[in-house]
Amino acid sequence: MREKLKKLKNQPLIKKHAEKIRFVLVGGFNTVFDFCLFGLLTNLLSFPKEIANIISTSICITISFILNYKFVWKSKKNLYQTAPGFLIVSLFSAWVVQNLAINLVTWIFQENGVTKLIGKAFGSICGMITNYFGYKLVFRGKEDKTKATLRHHDEERKQ
Repeated sequence: MREKLKKLKNQPLIKKHAEKIRFVLVGGFNTVFDFCLFGLLTNLLSFPKEIANIISTSICITISFILNYKFVWKSKKNLYQTAPGFLIVSLFSAWVVQNLAINLVTWIFQENGVTKLIGKAFGSICGMITNYFGYKLVFRGKEDKTKATLRHHDEERKQ
């Protein structure tokens, strides 16, 4: 099994898009966890959808920061320097983008437990796109092509 994983990891396409793959894996995990918390809070505990979204996303933002810093972006920046930017991107995405999407879906369709979850799923997709570009800027900064290419080659050599 390890050999198969090692072989897969060394595939050119995987190497080229490793950062994006790690982002999708972490984002997928966080999205499922966030979705479950949101459903539990709104449907079983009867929290208002906005409050449930704030609670579930706050918990997931904390987990996401650690995973993105260490695993996805493998940031060389100081942890404390990246935290404020990460928090701004995450809160904007979670509390503004997602709530707009949830409210849009529940406005278009009659609000019920299912449409709240569909809205949350739509919001999560919108949030993930916002997060990718925002986190890239936070953890990498504005890289020129030369730095990005060198970083990519360094990562290839380490693997």
